[in-house]
Amino acid sequence: MQTDAIARGFLERDASVHAALRQRWGDVVINAVGVVDRQAIAARVFTDSEELEWLESLLHPMVRSAWQQALAAEPDANWLVEIPLLFEKRLESAFDLTVCVICPSDVVETRMLSRGYSKAQVEQRQLRQMPLEQKAKLADRVITNAGSLEFLKRQTYLLIEDSVN
Repeated sequence: MQTDAIARGFLERDASVHAALRQRWGDVVINAVGVVDRQAIAARVFTDSEELEWLESLLHPMVRSAWQQALAAEPDANWLVEIPLLFEKRLESAFDLTVCVICPSDVVETRMLSRGYSKAQVEQRQLRQMPLEQKAKLADRVITNAGSLEFLKRQTYLLIEDSVN
């Protein structure tokens, strides 16, 4: 379960979120047909800590409730919950095992640039997160995402297999 995807879903489809965005920032972040302009929001929140805190206070409780409800609905299932800000938001105690996925910063930058982010946008996002080295120290396990998607999948399957046994 990807919490970023859950947050995107609330941004794209939740009427109460749309109303709060309009009240805070006006129609500049939502177009005439009701589509949220995530780039316009990112430009605001990644350059202004107060705006980021406001957006997080709006979305994070909704996202947390969503993943908690899913886990409660199937408590015996083996869950993988991806939370980019796990340690920053002090959520690690909610899980049996924490895993940090590391990747060299130059590879991260190259990947983000290829997705259309500017160098400044990459830096803005990195400044809003705990350094990866610190996350790796806090995690129970560490895997790397410096290679192919297939390599990452293999590492993940091995980690799950090892954790279940």
